[in-house]
Amino acid sequence: MNFETSKEKKIPSIANEELTPITKKEFIGWYILCAANGIYGGAPIGVLIPLFLETIAGQAGYELDLVTPCNTNVANYNCVVRFGSGFISTESYSLYIISISIIVQTALFISCGSLADHGRAITTILFAAVTSPQLYLLAGIFAIISNSCYGATNIFSGAYIPIFSRNHPKIIEARDSNFPIAEIKKLEDRMNINLSANSSVASIFAAMLVIFSAGAILLLTDGSSYDIQMALAFSGSCWLILLIFPTIWLTDRPKPPLPEGENYLLYSWKRVGKTLLSTRSLWETMKFLIGWFLISDGVSTLIVVGVLFGKKHLQLTDNEIILMTALVPIFEIMGIYLFYFLQKLFHLTGKTIVIITSVFSSMLPLYVILGYWLPFGGNNKWEVWLYLVWFGISIGTIFNYCRALFSIMLPIGHENEFFSLFQITSKGSSWIGTIASGIIINYTHDIRSPFWFLFVVTALPVLIFCTVNVEKGSEDAEMYSNRERKVDNPYFYCHA
Repeated sequence: MNFETSKEKKIPSIANEELTPITKKEFIGWYILCAANGIYGGAPIGVLIPLFLETIAGQAGYELDLVTPCNTNVANYNCVVRFGSGFISTESYSLYIISISIIVQTALFISCGSLADHGRAITTILFAAVTSPQLYLLAGIFAIISNSCYGATNIFSGAYIPIFSRNHPKIIEARDSNFPIAEIKKLEDRMNINLSANSSVASIFAAMLVIFSAGAILLLTDGSSYDIQMALAFSGSCWLILLIFPTIWLTDRPKPPLPEGENYLLYSWKRVGKTLLSTRSLWETMKFLIGWFLISDGVSTLIVVGVLFGKKHLQLTDNEIILMTALVPIFEIMGIYLFYFLQKLFHLTGKTIVIITSVFSSMLPLYVILGYWLPFGGNNKWEVWLYLVWFGISIGTIFNYCRALFSIMLPIGHENEFFSLFQITSKGSSWIGTIASGIIINYTHDIRSPFWFLFVVTALPVLIFCTVNVEKGSEDAEMYSNRERKVDNPYFYCHA
């Protein structure tokens, strides 16, 4: 197959992978994988685990005198629970556990990210990452284990976007027809956004179904901690069952073998270190990752703190919280297609959409902060609906477009390695927001106070994203890929 797109310039490609169109089974398997990940991200870690941890902490906790057992039936109760040699607030316990799980998750991201770019082990690693989803029926350490497994599957699901884009039948047809290289790049960029949007919708839709089902379980019971565990068990079973199909249907596409003299234990750590040292040659990509680091931290923390804020300050029941959050995926889908329509209507770039939605996200914590002085700003139950609509429209679009933009600015042949870095800066940063919020709450005993921190974290990325040059980032990534291709396995690559 001829990859020449003009007489002056040719597109380097990975042998075999670029020549093999994506099959229907691969597409279906990948969308099921995204749906499975959406289930865990939307129901267990997004809602149920924070609620469960806070509930059992309250049941085992004490009033601020450290003697009287905590009365969780009192509205807006302030209690502490023993943690190590001291005491922390019950809300902080939930946030600290999630923070620890994210730190462990980060080490896992680094350890396995580069491995799937070499050899034929991507689906094997994928399945190994989900052997213990049922462990989040227990608290603490089991939440850490399950969240780490979820993070591992996320690395590989995201890394398929650029691979599927380059191997899409329409892109291959364009190359065979000798389309200009600029036109092919535009087609690939649009394909990245389409694949990211469709996978996000699959993820969100699955999350919505499971959250509604979990809410139904709690409605049919008395909503105790055991009943939350039942809902967790149901969500985990759905996650595990769905992951069987991508394990079977996702094809192992040939990758370069592990470089001679390297071992699987240390290779990923070396690659991440090398990538970080190459910051100057991939500066636009790294700037984008810094912005993504902050916005993803802020948005993910907004979810957890928002759930705790609704429970403690607005006195929402667990059932109300779960049913309300079940509607967020609907608003996420609306947001994705709304901004996709606006992008086509006004010919907006993906970068512009990211900036707009980042501004939207920063307005959420600002709105809650206004509640210190105004009768609104998170002081009424009806405002939860406004918060949910705004949050849903923003979060789905941010994740979708950030992932699509990043896939444009990463080197060919290093998808899993760089998507592990994407996950490190995304989920790996989330421990900062949750642990900082936990410390703030533990010090102030005010559930609203972390929103000051969250406003800063969500506002700063707007300035960073404004400075990112996506075209230069894509060119730098291609040059980086060419250099690495010559160093590692030159015989494995073909040239037009």
